Amino acid sequence: MTKMLKVDYPSITDILSLESSIMYQQQGIDTIQLIAKYETVVKMVERMGLSVTTASKNSPISQTISKIGKQKESKKRLKKSAFKPCNEMVKLSKGKSLSNYMIISRNTPLLFDYATHHKKAKDTYCLITFAGLHQPTKKIESEAMKHISKILKRKAFKLYSLDVAIDTKDYRSITHNRKGAFKDNLKPYSNKGVISKGSSLYINEIDHESINRILYYDKYLKQTKHHKQGGINRSLRNWKRLEVTLTFDVTKSNNKGFINYIESMNFIDDLYEVDAVARKAKVKNYDEDYLLYQLNSLIDNRFMNNHESKEQFNSVDALERFKVSDFRRYILPI
Repeated sequence: MTKMLKVDYPSITDILSLESSIMYQQQGIDTIQLIAKYETVVKMVERMGLSVTTASKNSPISQTISKIGKQKESKKRLKKSAFKPCNEMVKLSKGKSLSNYMIISRNTPLLFDYATHHKKAKDTYCLITFAGLHQPTKKIESEAMKHISKILKRKAFKLYSLDVAIDTKDYRSITHNRKGAFKDNLKPYSNKGVISKGSSLYINEIDHESINRILYYDKYLKQTKHHKQGGINRSLRNWKRLEVTLTFDVTKSNNKGFINYIESMNFIDDLYEVDAVARKAKVKNYDEDYLLYQLNSLIDNRFMNNHESKEQFNSVDALERFKVSDFRRYILPI
């Protein structure tokens, strides 16, 4: 009897996480936050055939909820208020990736201040968070993106913040030893100091009209060690990420939502500013193809009406199909 030779074939996750099989060294929007009337959001979600549920501590979005809770807020105000902060979620599509959820946060000082500004009851508004929109090693569903697009098109939903993320190769480890050089390189953004924590460098206090935070961290370590994501190939071990958080005044009359913003010159100016941050951080040789693909898809869902993007929104095949397409609803004039 002939003995069969056992062959260990690579798993699907191993194949998908090869450097050549993901959208690597791209710029994209990872997180978007909006402020909206809670009742309006609930009604819209129900019309979409979805439902609002309570977010449990063990849900896939628990870490993101924890980050939202750490935003600068007055504990004294929360203690005095009769309203307790709470988080809810809407499952947008199948899958456990963060991008398949909409997070709804309520009863926070940010929302209390916004309600007071408009002379409304404290619990009138909520904060909507879409996260994980630029995660090359996680599958993003086109169905989720279509639902997100519908929410983002509402002009009455004020744009509060968004994270622009840039993936890059950096052969050096991110440790406390790089803090001094990082601070020097990032001036004047770093004038109020840099925080070093683990394999991350933070600039949390910035005197700038739009930029609220700058973060540079080891993306490979975060995905493999902190998020315990298996199957990420060693070819990505030098993967680092720069994230620039932009914030907006939700009380201004010219704040007419996400779509209005990305179609304005303010967005172009902010992208130039993000590029300036990237150059100071020694991040270069990144592409804007995924960012363009994201924006075109959110404006016009027909970009997702093909086999590749229906199978997976953020696949290499979907992006390549977009790049050779003659049809464009949106072009970056830079």
